[in-house]
Amino acid sequence: MSQIVLLAGLCKQVPAFELPLIGIDRGAVTAMRLGCELLAAIGDFDSISDDELLELKAYTKVIQLNTHKNETDSEAAINYARSLGYDEIILYGGLGGRIDHELINLSLLVNQSNITLMNERNRIRLIDFGTYHQQRDYHYLSFIPLEECVITLKGVAYPLDHCIVHPWDTFTTSNEIIDEAEIIVHQGRLLMIECDD
Repeated sequence: MSQIVLLAGLCKQVPAFELPLIGIDRGAVTAMRLGCELLAAIGDFDSISDDELLELKAYTKVIQLNTHKNETDSEAAINYARSLGYDEIILYGGLGGRIDHELINLSLLVNQSNITLMNERNRIRLIDFGTYHQQRDYHYLSFIPLEECVITLKGVAYPLDHCIVHPWDTFTTSNEIIDEAEIIVHQGRLLMIECDD
């Protein structure tokens, strides 16, 4: 799989990803100010000034979207990245801020494949049938089932064995990886959330 990072408007810094970068709206300006090389900048750019847009156009390829459209800037960036052949996408800086934007970005995990949402303290992805091995990169590990699920958790503070979880059950919140976790999804789809305080 080929990976790419999309930098959304809420990123204040850019971790040392050794992957190609595309800036989304204000996220492109942040990346430019930090001297990051961008494949492109995409968005309607309604959150930046005209001077910043001119500066951005001199810095990288700019794909300017109409402000009246039927997709968010993030969704347009994902579709653009896929058109370039990238099939594993990290959307960085799309959490926090306006709750409607945050929920829409979370819905992208359900509606599109191989997307990870990240910010400075969180990483969220959709998992389904299969076995996953997860290092202790974050302090907490939580799961939100999107439908009835059957899961097994090993190597965590609160293990589960073929446990049935339903949407909006809360007992799969704030677990902790002891060393390396083994997560087995026997049935269903869940959001896996790793986070720090």
